[in-house]
Amino acid sequence: MQNAPRRAGWPAIAIFLGVAALALAILLTERSRRAGPDDRRSASVRAALPRDTIDMRSLGYAHGAADAPIVVYEFSDFGCPYCAKFALETYPELHREFVATGRVRWTYVPFVMGNFTNGDAAALSSECAGEQDAFWPMHDRLFAGQREWKGSRDAADLFRTYAAALDLDVQQFQSCYAANRPGERLATHNYVAKALRVRATPSFFINGRLVEGALPLEAFREILTTLLAS
Repeated sequence: MQNAPRRAGWPAIAIFLGVAALALAILLTERSRRAGPDDRRSASVRAALPRDTIDMRSLGYAHGAADAPIVVYEFSDFGCPYCAKFALETYPELHREFVATGRVRWTYVPFVMGNFTNGDAAALSSECAGEQDAFWPMHDRLFAGQREWKGSRDAADLFRTYAAALDLDVQQFQSCYAANRPGERLATHNYVAKALRVRATPSFFINGRLVEGALPLEAFREILTTLLAS
């Protein structure tokens, strides 16, 4: 029995965003960056929409060459178990094969779906580590310890322990966490995720195409390889 012919291009789950829709996505409007993490302050961002723009390049934390032919934006929640599996098992190989070789620029955008215990606190911790240029080490530590902090009654104490283990300035980390200094940034990430209709975690925008879910390594590799060959 012959194998069914493979369809060219992307898997069926990949959705192409038209040029106009993508332009609107990249040029999301916002008058100010005053929004905080709560709904009332986020509403002020929505009310300000018709004025200025959000540059997608200002979001998240990037790995890879700025001129890479493929650009990936990953929207992910630290509390999502599928996001953890992808981060710990799939992304490291993609990084070695595509990001470290200059072919893909990968930006991780932490946001909060609101479905996972302590997910908002974990996102805050990642941003406070980012304040000390340690987002990616904290990213890895949060996913490795996901079960631990999701089941904790004092996740903040665990996050301080993680910060110390990563040789961060713990006093600065605690100050950032207590003052919610990244509140504006996280509110913007959350708003952009909603505006882009991100409904699954993790979700990826790959050169303007949406892929939902933690794809297996081979499936993700096929997508990137196909784009590079086109």
